[in-house]
Amino acid sequence: MLDFDNLEGYRDAYTYDLLNGLGEIESKFYFDLANQQGGPILDVACGTGRLTIPLAERGFEITGLDITQEMLELAKQKAKRLNVLVNWIHADARQFDLSRKYQFIFTTGNSFQHFLDRELVDRFLGSVHRHLDEDGIFAFETRNPTILVLAVNEDVEKDYAADSWLDNEGYHCSSTYRRSYDHKNQLEHYIFTNRRWKDTSNIVETVEPFALRYFFLKSLKVCFIIMDLYLKRCMENLIRVHFKRIAHSWSAYAENDINREILFQITVLLRRPL
Repeated sequence: MLDFDNLEGYRDAYTYDLLNGLGEIESKFYFDLANQQGGPILDVACGTGRLTIPLAERGFEITGLDITQEMLELAKQKAKRLNVLVNWIHADARQFDLSRKYQFIFTTGNSFQHFLDRELVDRFLGSVHRHLDEDGIFAFETRNPTILVLAVNEDVEKDYAADSWLDNEGYHCSSTYRRSYDHKNQLEHYIFTNRRWKDTSNIVETVEPFALRYFFLKSLKVCFIIMDLYLKRCMENLIRVHFKRIAHSWSAYAENDINREILFQITVLLRRPL
């Protein structure tokens, strides 16, 4: 579907880790779910361990799985420095076999939106389903596809971060982006322009394309509360019949602001019996 490596931006694990801290609301939500479910826990697309390591610090038995080796290497270094135990796995989220079940599986950030078509989503959710305990839960996070955001293509470059930063080699860095939305394929496209310098007379620029898929979960919420059969039909476009029903849905803003200000949603699913 894409003619570029959509994971290229994650090769620089240091910068990713520097610019993507763990928010208080997000962490509390996942900590509460972990306390509710207990372990073992599986963090799929764990990246640099931004949530994996804090859960390990709280005593949970946890595995972190990611396809990007650079991210995992930094995660391992962080865990070693903090003296916490995590089982790190280098694997593809769409097709992994860990030969065990988990009480709690989750994927955070924009990871779910990296599965850009129906086949990839089905393969990912099939992998999750195979690894989930009968009474386990799966939580995933997506950006909310608000019309006000997706209806507008942004021709003006915007700053990715408020200020420049220093990378692990001592270079100053900054990044700007343009975005557009492909309504037919429900893909949000970004073009990042990354700049790196030690001397402002010699700034090196690189261009990095990136894409995410939007899922219209909010439009299905009415279906979720009617009945299981109707739920299965409504959800087949997104999650086949892997999961029984929506257990909980949460967003960072008030429900009455749904069309204006909700930035992302975390959905929690129960495993459907085999």
